[in-house]
Amino acid sequence: MCESGRATSANAPRKLNLGSGGQPLAGYINVDVNPNAPGVNLVHDLNKHPWPFESDSVDEVRMDQVLEHLQDRNRAVKEIHRILRPGGVARISVPHFTWQYAYTDPTHRHFFGYHTFAYYARDCGYFDFRFSSCTVRLTFGKRHAFWNRLLEPIVNRFPTLYEQSPLRMFPALTVDATLKK
Repeated sequence: MCESGRATSANAPRKLNLGSGGQPLAGYINVDVNPNAPGVNLVHDLNKHPWPFESDSVDEVRMDQVLEHLQDRNRAVKEIHRILRPGGVARISVPHFTWQYAYTDPTHRHFFGYHTFAYYARDCGYFDFRFSSCTVRLTFGKRHAFWNRLLEPIVNRFPTLYEQSPLRMFPALTVDATLKK
C-alpha cells in the first residue's frame, strides 16, 4: 500500500478514519498512532507532516475527538484539505468549550466554539487554503438531561446568542463540522 511512507495513487484510500483509536469504521482506512489499536490499517502520527496520502486522493475524512489533541490544528486541517478530492467531505467532531471535560483532559491542546470551523471556509487571510462550504452543529448530551433535548434546536438556530449568554450553563458536548472541498 505504501512506497516510502506515502500511499500510491493506484491504492489511494477513498475514505479515512483519522485517529481511529478504539473506534475503527468498516469501509474506511483506519489510521492511528497506536499500532495496537483495534482495526488499525495504517499506523501514522498525525503530528507528522505531510500525511502519507497523495493530494486530491480521498473522498471522505472522519475525525472524531482527535483534532483537539494535535499539536497544530490549522496544519492538520490544511492536510485534510490537501488530501481531499474536489467535492470531498471532512466530518470532524471536537469538544465544545463549554463541556467540562474539554478543559479537564490534560491532552487537549485546543478548544472550539460554534464558529471555529467557518474560518476554514472563508477568505479570512489566515490560511492559504479554503473549503467551499462549512456546516456546523452543536450537540448536547441526551442521556439524563431533558432540557438538552429542548435547547439543542434553539442553540443551533442562534449559536452566537448561546455562546455569549448565561445559557452556557447548559454545556454542549461537541462541535460537529462538515467541511466540503
